[in-house]
Amino acid sequence: MIRLRLIFMLLLMLLGMAQVRAQDATRVAEPIPEAMPLIDEGDQDIINILLIGAATNNANNPGLTDSLMVISVNRTAGAVAVVSIPRDLFVYLPGLDMQKINTAYLYGENKFGEGGGLKLLTETIHYNLGLNIDYYARVNFTGFNNIIDAVGGIDITVDCVIRDWKLKSPELDKQVEANYEIFTMGVGRWHMNSELALWYVRSRKTSSDLDRGRRQQDVLRALWRKIRVSNLLETLPQTWETLARNVSTNLTLTDVIGMLPLALQLDTSDIRYFTFRQKHEVRNSVSAAGQSVLLPQREAITSLLQEVVLPPNSSQINPYRPTIAIINASEVPTLDLVAADRLELEGFRTIVVQENTQYRQYNHLVDYTGATKGSPLERLQKMLRITDEGIEITPDANRDYDFKLYVGAMYQYWSCTRDVIQPTAEQLQADLEAAGDS
Repeated sequence: MIRLRLIFMLLLMLLGMAQVRAQDATRVAEPIPEAMPLIDEGDQDIINILLIGAATNNANNPGLTDSLMVISVNRTAGAVAVVSIPRDLFVYLPGLDMQKINTAYLYGENKFGEGGGLKLLTETIHYNLGLNIDYYARVNFTGFNNIIDAVGGIDITVDCVIRDWKLKSPELDKQVEANYEIFTMGVGRWHMNSELALWYVRSRKTSSDLDRGRRQQDVLRALWRKIRVSNLLETLPQTWETLARNVSTNLTLTDVIGMLPLALQLDTSDIRYFTFRQKHEVRNSVSAAGQSVLLPQREAITSLLQEVVLPPNSSQINPYRPTIAIINASEVPTLDLVAADRLELEGFRTIVVQENTQYRQYNHLVDYTGATKGSPLERLQKMLRITDEGIEITPDANRDYDFKLYVGAMYQYWSCTRDVIQPTAEQLQADLEAAGDS
């Protein structure tokens, strides 16, 4: 009797295991979404350029895609917009299955051979985002470093403290844990060589995949600013030789020269920047295989990309941008530049002004417009953490600027309004002590 019971129990267990395996098999099968509708380009002359950052130093290894950005150039309107595509976006790879978008290039190269990576990636973007890609430029870590070094490094303002492990010295073995130390990049203007710039765009310890896209755009802005300041566009053939050695692209020198008139008139403040947002264009999820992924929110993505490529009206392509003069009243070096860069990203024209002024602990904003309808005052207050007491309204029809911002010392602690975990006072103190001992 006992033996029969044991056999019966074993049969139940086996049936249960078979049922679990059947459930697992069902769980692995991901539903394939319908293709996204194409983003409407109207009758405009629009070119979409895909920038691909490969997570490898090996030219023979396709690697995962560390960075994806689309630069949309509207030659009819004379406008440029940039959008970052999150690497963890969960999408359908045409002809294959559901995967993170950062695998598309690697799978394409491995499955279809040379050129298959770009083909699969552009088809993936077309299917899942409704974007046509006209040109591409792909760079790996080595090429990225060479470009940054070729322009003499870049300057980036940091408004959120970044704290992550960093190799103590670039020549050390990356596989040895003891060769790393915690590095803290505080709020302020930083001059970055290639090693530091690569660390900045790849850091994930205290931030997210979405925030990495924003920092990658920071590097793009800084590079564009350096190119303009250094007049590198005027020596384009020589500059192109350096780029061609470090970037794989289907753009020719003739193609780039054709875009030169627009490029020469574009300041960094003229370029619109977009990122996918949590709980808007994407939401966190877990795939059937157990991967943390970002699920696309189709309608929100279509709306965002339509804004990138072709906004509903011309005023959104070339909107009126209020001017803000910025004075550093904080006694904290470069804090005015931090505020200026952040405001520029939000669509304001900024100019840093030297003015003898008293020390201020808190931000203070003077509004010379006196406007009520359509005024950005409320948005500025929220962004800069300014109380009503910190607002001074002084209408001036003969004004040189629409607003004047006095940056206070507390702004260094309040400047971060992004999805980045800020270190505690104890962590910062420990970092200072460790730096003093080294």
